Amino acid sequence: MTDLAITARCLEHDLLEGLEAEIAEHVLEVFVERRGTNPESGEKMARVGGPLRKLHADLSGGRSVRAVTWYDPGRDVCWLLAAGMHDMFYSYVEELARNDSHLPTSTDRANYEADAPIRLMDRVIRNATPALEKAIQQPGMEFAVTEEPPPCAYFRVEGGRLWVRILMYGRRGYQLSSSQRAAIQAAVFGESPVDEEYPADARWDSVYLAGPIPGLDSWPPPRQLLW
Repeated sequence: MTDLAITARCLEHDLLEGLEAEIAEHVLEVFVERRGTNPESGEKMARVGGPLRKLHADLSGGRSVRAVTWYDPGRDVCWLLAAGMHDMFYSYVEELARNDSHLPTSTDRANYEADAPIRLMDRVIRNATPALEKAIQQPGMEFAVTEEPPPCAYFRVEGGRLWVRILMYGRRGYQLSSSQRAAIQAAVFGESPVDEEYPADARWDSVYLAGPIPGLDSWPPPRQLLW
């Protein structure tokens, strides 16, 4: 799944100040639902470079809500750039685009990079439940949790425990960082005790974490344990 981000200008001016809380929350829900799985979906917006994609987030009562997003394929991140009510919204975006103030700033990009461990936890949580269900149903089989972008992580249930294999080395010189490993462990096991062990069929390029099998009715761990 693609990483998602919001520019500071959009968050502060459009979502927090410009829209009612209910509407702003709905915009974010639609953004996550649609762009997390397909960052290049939606109609292209004319007369503005990017390309920018239109996002419709209408609510009941005839409330027409619009947003625009931009996908950065180099970082595999989709940015929410602007949001507002339909009337004059696209003219508003065009005005922002006159001096590129609709695009992520250098500070936005720096904050995005600094939040990498949190984004990784979110990505693991979004993908992990189906993988955990399959691993529980088919002990001894390995199922992918997250592969692109790295790091790569996989679930396997064996010996009454959940094993998490995390790829330590990859293409183009990729190497797992300690913060990435810690983020995956927290996202999967929370505060439960975890052992680093290596099964008989262990791969040389991976680290293995083994811990209790989570109950599907109480998993993933509470958010306060994650950040």
